[in-house]
Formats: sequence, structure tokens, C-alpha cells
Amino acid sequence: MRSRGRRIEVTVRQMEIDDLSEVYRLGESLFTSQEYPILYRTWDPYEVTGLFTSDPEFCLVAEVDDRVVGFVLATTVEKEGTAWKRYGYLEWIGVADGFQHTHLGMRLYRRLEERFREEGVRMIIADTVVENENAIGFFNRLGFSATGKHIWFTKTLRREDSREEASERKARAGTSRHTTRRGSRLAPLSTTELSTDEEGLDAAP
Repeated sequence: MRSRGRRIEVTVRQMEIDDLSEVYRLGESLFTSQEYPILYRTWDPYEVTGLFTSDPEFCLVAEVDDRVVGFVLATTVEKEGTAWKRYGYLEWIGVADGFQHTHLGMRLYRRLEERFREEGVRMIIADTVVENENAIGFFNRLGFSATGKHIWFTKTLRREDSREEASERKARAGTSRHTTRRGSRLAPLSTTELSTDEEGLDAAP
């Protein structure tokens, strides 16, 4: 564990293609389902590769002893007819557990801000969940101001049959009922058990 506030030998550089897997794994360890369930659902390999492909100049990594221990991924948004026209959007920033009290996150951000200024960006936007107090404190220290409370609405959907599956299920049910009428004297119990089992499987999430 690195000591709090200690200066470390770190290289902040533009992300390279060989860093993709390391950045993804680091983010996966930081944005866990237990702490940030919404972020966990959106953090995937496409987040890293997509931003790296579209905006490599705004994707930076922090390297210590040839190991990626931090990253920032960002992009720009152009809005004609607005005050600033071009905005910077900080999408992801992460620092490995052992380096979170070494001002590494701030160094990553400062370098990103330099890149934004060079590209004519006049305003930077970032967002996080209300429960992420560490991130809120981090952005406050950097001079960001909150513009309002951001509320996430979530709804988990149960699995539903596709049209084809529904048609097949109805066809099977019709065949089952027809078989029951014709052969009810022979094996009504086995037919009923099969129908019950099928309904149970269809209702599973």
C-alpha cells in the first residue's frame, strides 16, 4: 500500500492499443456491482475500445513500473447554438486501490484538461451517482459545481417469449390438449405433468 500523500514516480501518457486489456481489467475491479450497480452494467470492453477508437487524444493512462494504475477516458460533444459550442465530457476515471491517495487522479485530470484546452473546449462535464461521495468530493476539489441532483431510474425486466417462441408454445399447448382428449383414458396424469413443467420453464426469468 502506498502511503497517503506520497509522491510517486508516474508517467501519464496517451493510451495505446496494448493498454486496452489492462484498462478494462482495472475498471472492472473498480466499478463493481456491489458498490456501483449502474456503472457496473455500463462498464464493458466496448466502453474502452469505443472511446479509444473515436477519441484517442482524450484517453490517458498513468503508468508506474510498467504497470497501468490509472486511466481517464473522455470525449467531446459539439452543440451548435449553445454558449460554448464544444464541451468536454469526462466519462470514466479510475485509479488502482493502492494509489488512490497519491493525487494520481488529479494528475490524470490536469493532463486531460490541458488536452481539452488545446482543442478549444470551454466547459467540461462529468457525472456520477449521488452515493459516490468520493467522486463528488474529487470533482468539488477540482472546481466543478453541481448543476442539480441526478436521479437514476432502474427497472429489471423479466424474460419474455419472442413471437416465434410464443407461437411454438401455443402450438405445443394445443397439441397437448388434443392428445389429452383423445388419450385421457390412457395417461391423463403424465400429460398433465408435462404441461405443468413446460409452463414452469416458460415463466422462469
